[in-house]
Amino acid sequence: MSTENKYFPEFGGSTGGWLQAAETEEKYVMTWTNSTIKSTPEENIFEMPTGGAAIMKQGPNLVYFARKEQCLALGKQLRTDFKINDYRIFRLFPSGEIQFIHPKDGVFPEKVNEGRIAVGKREFSIGKNPNPASIKFTGATSFEA
Repeated sequence: MSTENKYFPEFGGSTGGWLQAAETEEKYVMTWTNSTIKSTPEENIFEMPTGGAAIMKQGPNLVYFARKEQCLALGKQLRTDFKINDYRIFRLFPSGEIQFIHPKDGVFPEKVNEGRIAVGKREFSIGKNPNPASIKFTGATSFEA
């Protein structure tokens, strides 16, 4: 009986820190579907954010990572290099609870979405910033002036 999972990409390297801590804290699961038909397996090779390369399976794919940022890095690569936009990222807790975390409202963070609240947005251009010399030693910061 084979222990190989039919959804895991073929990868012989490290998972980048998915060690015992992931069993007591949390780990991240990323899923996507490779629906493009490639003539050779070499055309399905992608770089893992943890280092090394893996061969993507045809159809559903699933990988585990220790950090959400690793999932986001792979997601960007899937969108740009393979035109795969249907990936999902989940947080898996040791209790078995699964939390969907990305894309939370169905739109990727770098896209504009009606109703999304901007974080850290300034309502003016950088040219409207005050001259730092004019507020020096006043106790005010450049974003308060």
